[in-house]
Amino acid sequence: MKTPRSRRPLAAVTVALAALLLAGCSGDANPGTTADPGAGTSTADSPFASVLEGPETGEPGDTLTETLTNTGRLPDGYQISVDPVSAAKVDSGTITLGPGESVQVKITVKQVPFDVHVKSIGGGAPDRVVMTVS
Repeated sequence: MKTPRSRRPLAAVTVALAALLLAGCSGDANPGTTADPGAGTSTADSPFASVLEGPETGEPGDTLTETLTNTGRLPDGYQISVDPVSAAKVDSGTITLGPGESVQVKITVKQVPFDVHVKSIGGGAPDRVVMTVS
């Protein structure tokens, strides 16, 4: 079956746009969300990446101030959680950051150790353990 002539240009444009989209997201789409700013931080080619920096030790009753930075080149949304859930309280809900933007996140320690997770909700990294507080 032949494709009508009027649809061929549309198909070519669709293929070209898909190729441009894929080229724009080339490279490692998930270079990492990490507590170590030297490991897994984004480059100009990374569309989605973040880093969480701050203290990794605390005692019950302490409030840790962590800094979440979008190190990617596109806006992204994040959720920060702890595991086990009863070990600490995170004061933020969903956080949306543009490229290069940062926000302070306060974590109140109830017991140690616990893992801090950062989950991208905008298309970046999946739920990842970014630090263990002990």
